[in-house]
Amino acid sequence: MKLRALTIFFVSGSTDNLVKYVQYFQQVKEEIVWTKRVAFPPEVESVDKWVSQIPSVQGIIYSVIHLKAKNKLEKIVDTLSTDKSFYGSVLLNDPKYAEDVAKFIYSLDPEMATRIAVLINDDFLTTPYFPVGSANTINDSLSSSLIYVKEFSDDRAERALAFADEFTKKTGKEMGLRYLGIDASLSPWMEESVGKIIEDVSGEKLFSLGHLSTVSSLNRKIFDLVWKLKVTPIGFSEVMLPVAEDNVLMERVREGFLKLSQLMALTSVCVAGLDMVAVNRDLELYKKIIKDSIAIQFTKRRPYGIRIIPSSGEGEIYLKEYGKIPEIKII
Repeated sequence: MKLRALTIFFVSGSTDNLVKYVQYFQQVKEEIVWTKRVAFPPEVESVDKWVSQIPSVQGIIYSVIHLKAKNKLEKIVDTLSTDKSFYGSVLLNDPKYAEDVAKFIYSLDPEMATRIAVLINDDFLTTPYFPVGSANTINDSLSSSLIYVKEFSDDRAERALAFADEFTKKTGKEMGLRYLGIDASLSPWMEESVGKIIEDVSGEKLFSLGHLSTVSSLNRKIFDLVWKLKVTPIGFSEVMLPVAEDNVLMERVREGFLKLSQLMALTSVCVAGLDMVAVNRDLELYKKIIKDSIAIQFTKRRPYGIRIIPSSGEGEIYLKEYGKIPEIKII
């Protein structure tokens, strides 16, 4: 088990504080923490000023810009183009901007699209998961998420979650940061596959009838763990199915077993959203996806994230950070 992300939510605006936090991060052992992150507040007018304060340190990533859909979204691309360690998001909290957001996604190149997400929710979200994670809080704070797929499969999830909670509390105290809690989401990374857990529990390949209830039962298990340990859950705290980060999901997409409509159906039972999915660059299709996602979020009443990677219709796409990603079939 590792902490997938140890994340500072930086709101004080003090350059001295930011430098201090980054210096502390450099001392954190890599075998415990996989990624170190800093999230900035949403809707900061002087984004360029904030960006200019960021120390140039390898191994730390930043979510620097978070705008509502009514804004000029090209600003996100302009900001992220200055550094590959920058991430950003769009908050879609009004359906009338659905087509604008679809056009924005359609305009992105594939590499840039991996660093931009759309959040369908009433407000910006405080979570360690980028790109949607923003510092929508009052004080400089700390949180974390974890990779515990193996532990979850082996009934050792309680110990993993307890360790993450204790480690993050201790680190926050040492850094002088308020501790917010843990995003307890069950998220994959390649061979540590959430798709495999779903198949193992159900006994059938994705996608089959019954998998909605399987995912729902896994979310219930996450909830029960959090409740038992008295961990403060933040962000999504749900099963996550980012296709490009899960070997089994990618294989099922290649085989044609898992199609777009089926993946969308899974997101209706409290999967965090349609994430890291290569979809043929088709504006009308994107509009439909956004509108259906709004409908699902309205029903779920839970934060819903979208990260579509526009692809060329050739069956797969190559990304530097992820390798070959299969394009999902529509029907």
